[in-house]
Amino acid sequence: MPSPQGRRSRYLLAVFFGILLGISFPPFGLIGGFVAFVGFVPILIALEKTERWGQAAKIGYVGVFVWALIATYWVGGWKGEGSVDPFLMFGGIALTLLHPLFFFLPILLYDATRRRFGALAALIALPVYWIGFEYLHSLGDLSFPWLNLYNTQTYNLSYIQFIEFTGSYGLTLVILLVNILLYIFLRYNVVFGAAIAKATSVIGVKKKIRGYCIGGAAFLIIVPYIFGVAKMTSLMPTKDGRALNVTIIQPNINPWAKWQTNARAVTDSMYRSSMTAIAKMQSKSDLLLWPETAITYPLTIARTADDLQNLYSFIDRIGAPVLTGIPDREEYERVKDSIPSDAKTTSSPENFYRDWNSALLFYKEPSGKFLYQRYHKQKLVPFGERVPFVDALPVLGEIFKWGVGLGSWNTGTTYDVFALPFKGANATQPDTARLCTMICYESIYPNFVREFVKRGAEIITIVTNDGWYGKSSGPYQHNQFAALRAIENRRWVARSANTGISSVIDDYGQIVKQTELMTSASLTARIPLKRELTLYTRIGDVIAIPCMWVVGIAFLYFGATGLAKKISNRKKKDAAKP
Repeated sequence: MPSPQGRRSRYLLAVFFGILLGISFPPFGLIGGFVAFVGFVPILIALEKTERWGQAAKIGYVGVFVWALIATYWVGGWKGEGSVDPFLMFGGIALTLLHPLFFFLPILLYDATRRRFGALAALIALPVYWIGFEYLHSLGDLSFPWLNLYNTQTYNLSYIQFIEFTGSYGLTLVILLVNILLYIFLRYNVVFGAAIAKATSVIGVKKKIRGYCIGGAAFLIIVPYIFGVAKMTSLMPTKDGRALNVTIIQPNINPWAKWQTNARAVTDSMYRSSMTAIAKMQSKSDLLLWPETAITYPLTIARTADDLQNLYSFIDRIGAPVLTGIPDREEYERVKDSIPSDAKTTSSPENFYRDWNSALLFYKEPSGKFLYQRYHKQKLVPFGERVPFVDALPVLGEIFKWGVGLGSWNTGTTYDVFALPFKGANATQPDTARLCTMICYESIYPNFVREFVKRGAEIITIVTNDGWYGKSSGPYQHNQFAALRAIENRRWVARSANTGISSVIDDYGQIVKQTELMTSASLTARIPLKRELTLYTRIGDVIAIPCMWVVGIAFLYFGATGLAKKISNRKKKDAAKP
């Protein structure tokens, strides 16, 4: 039984772990990222002498709670501009309190392995458990891979260039291995046991192993830097010089007010912002990129046909296509249409509809015909955009409904890559650029973005509205995470955010241009079109997926053995009764 002082020291170590991991996330910069390489050492020390899973659970919860509190405090919208929303506040509190219940699961597996097979086996298994869990946490209705370890290194560009081969989970693996090697160096006696530690100390093995740990950690830090510096100094241009002039519009519209303002007035403000940006340009733009829900109502249904024509007239006047975030809608009548299974009812029992948070590309073909292409968002924010498990329990959609023009969206199902006709500055023939659009936090899913690039996307565009979170860490983190997608796939990123940060990021993760938060602004950049596929784009998460299956097997094993032990103990107690 640990003493009160021992228990307090464990929890202090867990808090220290949480602080270190919390400050390793943006916007704490390069120094914060370095902290992640030692952040796990305190929690490993805290877990050294736990005797029951409940002790490990408490320690893990405290540590991850502090981590989440520092890194994702902003989710509640406490610093939103002009309004504080009770729904967001509830979501922020729930995330801070409940999210650690997910994240300490790999800690429990580590502790169970340590008690069953020893400290060394547990340390070997830890990266597998953690990576497997990170991947699992990117799947399903409750996915939220914001706190994945690889997100700590977005300022450390010279170090992370190797993720074009391994993907970001390879970066998580390296971070964990460095932590484990440093922990073994510091706690050799605990890892190998007192008797072994004493014997190896006599014959000099202990000194050699500790030297190997420092050498291994140094190798894992230095070699990626050598590769990264060499890669970034080469900065190879695209082979055929194809590029697209993209103008990004940041209107800076209050995210609450835009849903209470006349919808056409919001669209008119986008027209004015775009005209102002175009007037400043020295060359023609090939594309205007507007943020998420820059247009707040659908234009592809019969009753808004006039508004669609107004947009086409605007496109004709400025001579550039518009890619914008916008709700999309399909309507059905029972008497003449086949009703999709996920359609929702209106006030009339004969009428149904589906609507999506979407991105639409509106453009004029060389022939003079106006067209649009659409993409429907697939990764919906839990509760904010779609209530988890609402298909099984429809009543949840009425209980958890956000009243600001969002919520209860249908889920997109296709990986649509836009084909944009354009004529480059040096082109003699019409060309076609292929680009994908990530809507809001879809950009934090590595494998998801990879699918679009694998299907031909030459540029990654992101449309988002981070205005709910004001001048907090959230917009900085979201912008920084896009650098990982750029490096993984070696694609440039064009990012339009309603209130900022809007940016252009090159294929090495470097921010070429960006705007300030909470300002009305625009920027234009010539963005290369790239066709080459990285190894990661080709093969995907071959590191993470096997780890996920190991996590499943480990849960089954420890669950089965734990149940068998309980049954055996109960039989022994029953047998001992007189």
